[in-house]
Amino acid sequence: MKKALASLLFALTLSAPAAAGGFGVVWNANDDGRGSLRQALDSANTIVILPWVGTIPASSTLIYDGHAPLTIIGTRQTVDGANLEDNLSPVLEVSQGADVYISKLTLDAGGGNENGPYNRLNPGGGKGLFVDVPLDRTGNVKVTLRDFTVRGTGNHGVHISDCTLDDDCGGGSGGGGDGSSAGVEVYLTRVTIEDSGNGKQDADGFRVDDRGPGDIYFYARRSVFFDNGADGVELDEGNEGDVIFNVARSRFEFNGEYCVVGEFVPGDDCDDDGEPDVDDAFDIDEAGPGGLYGTGRNLIIVDNFDEGLDFDEEDGDGIDIVLANIFGEGNEDETVKTSEEGEGDNIVRIRNITDDGDLEFEEEDGGIVGVTLIDSFVGDDLQIEADDGDPDTTDGFYRGVNTTVADELQFEGEIDIL
Repeated sequence: MKKALASLLFALTLSAPAAAGGFGVVWNANDDGRGSLRQALDSANTIVILPWVGTIPASSTLIYDGHAPLTIIGTRQTVDGANLEDNLSPVLEVSQGADVYISKLTLDAGGGNENGPYNRLNPGGGKGLFVDVPLDRTGNVKVTLRDFTVRGTGNHGVHISDCTLDDDCGGGSGGGGDGSSAGVEVYLTRVTIEDSGNGKQDADGFRVDDRGPGDIYFYARRSVFFDNGADGVELDEGNEGDVIFNVARSRFEFNGEYCVVGEFVPGDDCDDDGEPDVDDAFDIDEAGPGGLYGTGRNLIIVDNFDEGLDFDEEDGDGIDIVLANIFGEGNEDETVKTSEEGEGDNIVRIRNITDDGDLEFEEEDGGIVGVTLIDSFVGDDLQIEADDGDPDTTDGFYRGVNTTVADELQFEGEIDIL
């Protein structure tokens, strides 16, 4: 038995990233005390949860306040946060902006409120994983999640906050708040964020706020963002720095329904133009110096309550993205919408999108908008809008190859058809 346990611990630690600090073993499912996850977080930064440990209850937030990188290697356990003493608190908090690596673990907030699991009629509820980045953080904050699930939160499912205003940070350049010089790197593999953000307005499945000069890099593979109250994913860069995404083989479904006007009724008196409003599958807001760049491949984007992919860039270097093999259906607004306000360009290249709705691309200042569609089907309108006020200059271009637009090409400005 001892030999088998030693072999298991050796194998598990080999799979974890190297880190300086203590090593802890979780060998029981107690809320605290010797052998518990809480005790391990107090004394170690590399933690292995043994296979016979079952569901781990958390009566209060599990906190890691170290600076060394945190590694938690689970073996398919669930941390049950349904009975947190303060149901507005996170299940797991990394309070000093340490790098994070977590595998084979579920954080379940039990619906995020005191009225029972998945009851959306009682606003409130905490987060699943909260990474708080202090102002003196440098370098990049790296968060790696593998075979990881968050469900049942009233607030954000996962929140990485490099913003002094925390939940009041808001969006875009007008969102306010300060941030550290650090950037944020996110790596998701086989991650599921579901039924999160369903107790508070504008609470997302996965949220990154950055108000400093660093970049946001977001990588996701084989991940699912389902039934989250606001955006399935929101990346919000409100200062210097780029937003770079690389997302593949992932699904965004039924996100954005939670909207409160008076008492909560799903969708009641809320739409994509109101305040408050419904939300998107994947929302990126980049404001200030920097650009928005990335690739998305093999994505399913269905039944979201506002846009599918909603990418906005303001006062920076523009948008340059590539999308391939995209299936969109049943989204209340455009499956893909990009908007650029500033001197940069809005360049989008798409191969093989099948969509039953609209696509929309906007350039609202001095740059051009350029859209290429190859081997694609657009079930409604294709809208390309740009107008710099000068009839003698080209505002943009459209190139369609083996592509069908079932309804109308709606162009505003001098758009060349190549």
